[in-house]
Parts: sequence; C-alpha cells; structure tokens
Amino acid sequence: MPTTKARKSGSKKMSAKRGTTAGLAGIVAALDRSKIRHDIIIRGIPIPDTIRGTITAATPSQAGTALGVLLNVKNVQYKPVKLFPRGIPILDDIKFEIDGRLVK
Repeated sequence: MPTTKARKSGSKKMSAKRGTTAGLAGIVAALDRSKIRHDIIIRGIPIPDTIRGTITAATPSQAGTALGVLLNVKNVQYKPVKLFPRGIPILDDIKFEIDGRLVK
C-alpha cells in the first residue's frame, strides 16, 4: 500500500509564512482579566494583523496596566498612542486610542 505525504492545508501554510497572532489575542485577554473597558477590533484577512480600538481606564493604575500590556507584546508596532484624560477638575477616566500592526 503506497504511503501518501500529508499535505498542508491553507491555514497551516499561512501560519508558517506569518507566524503566530497569539500576541494580539493576548492583549484582549489581559484587558478582560483586569476588567478594563475596551473596544478593540483585531482585523486582517486571512491573517489577523491589525489591532485598533479604544481603552477606557478608571484609575491611573489601570492605565498603567493597559499600557504595559500593549507595549509588552512582541512584533507589534504602534502608531503613537493617543491619550485623552476626561474630567474637570478631577480625572474621571483616561481614554486611549490605539492603532497597531503585527510586523514580521
């Protein structure tokens, strides 16, 4: 009986070319665990490679956690992060707008 060579499917070929996108999903998971409000969209066909959205932090420690999570992901290059403190005279919350791309 002849043996057949296992062929790679399309998704395996694409992941071999581009690498993993677990870092982008890890950002969303870390923000969910720390209960920080966010509206993040991860885009890209066929490989998710763009992250865009907003993060709203109620306290400065949450803002630091959010920035730490964003900056510690490997192979993600961000455009400048926009920071909008809201509340006069006392800060009610801090809003970030992020726009990043997974680079090889």
